[in-house]
Amino acid sequence: MGLIIAFTAIAVVNTLAMATAGRSREFALLRLVGTTRRQVMAMLGWETLAVAVIAAVPGTAIALATLTAFGAGMTDGPPYVPPLGHLGVLAWGLLLAAAATFPAARLAMAARPAEAVGARE
Repeated sequence: MGLIIAFTAIAVVNTLAMATAGRSREFALLRLVGTTRRQVMAMLGWETLAVAVIAAVPGTAIALATLTAFGAGMTDGPPYVPPLGHLGVLAWGLLLAAAATFPAARLAMAARPAEAVGARE
């Protein structure tokens, strides 16, 4: 189970980092129209939070549906999900998303905005 979680975490981090790094021209254009680095990073923070919440809601619903069916078949009762354990998993997912997004964004904004907009990908 730990290996599956580790591979999933690597895949999520890689996907988010590549998607963020691929937006270097967008970040450069924002910088050219007057947005500061801090504002771009704040925008990415809100985006990361939105992605984490959007992932948490259906993920929780799917897990609860699966566990409810399993619990009904095995114990004739609803599943017990420790609230702190669930919050810990959600916090870990948010931390992974932030760890993938912010370093990639810093690298994507390393070039001067005028050069990044004119660069070919």
